[in-house]
Amino acid sequence: MGIRFMSAVERFRKIAEIVSGLMFAAIFAVFIIGITMRYVFHHPLLWGDEVGILLLLWCTFLTDAFVVRSSDHVAFDVVWDVVSPRARRIIGIVGRGVFALIFLAALPTIIDYVLFLWREKTDVLEFRLDFVFSCFVVYIVMVVIRLVAQFIEYCGPQWHDHVGASDAAPTTNVIG
Repeated sequence: MGIRFMSAVERFRKIAEIVSGLMFAAIFAVFIIGITMRYVFHHPLLWGDEVGILLLLWCTFLTDAFVVRSSDHVAFDVVWDVVSPRARRIIGIVGRGVFALIFLAALPTIIDYVLFLWREKTDVLEFRLDFVFSCFVVYIVMVVIRLVAQFIEYCGPQWHDHVGASDAAPTTNVIG
């Protein structure tokens, strides 16, 4: 892929890292403020736990969707390590294709359920639950995009770059 595209992806990843870090810092700040209000001022925050949970939910899914690389995930690579590069390519193509199709097939049901949640609200701040859980739709869409991009990379002429040497784990690709 082009240098500009890779540069844009890395810039986007850096921005996503900053946003994720700020969200995590906000979770910590809300937690500390909640403790301080409860035990120092004897006036517990009703909204503190709810905001912390919402931030944690969004931070978890958005960080995994946009920041964490595929090579950063835990992998059981016993088979991967003992097969030839061509077999790794086949595993990569089949695995990415199958999982992309599974996630893609689940997407309409997930979207439908998240849209159904507009009727419900959080207990304290009364945020609509369709907004709260929309991060899961973003996550699933990004997983599909990453799997399709990896599928294309394994099918492309530079597939050797993605299967690694015979004694190494797979290398990181452009998208994740």
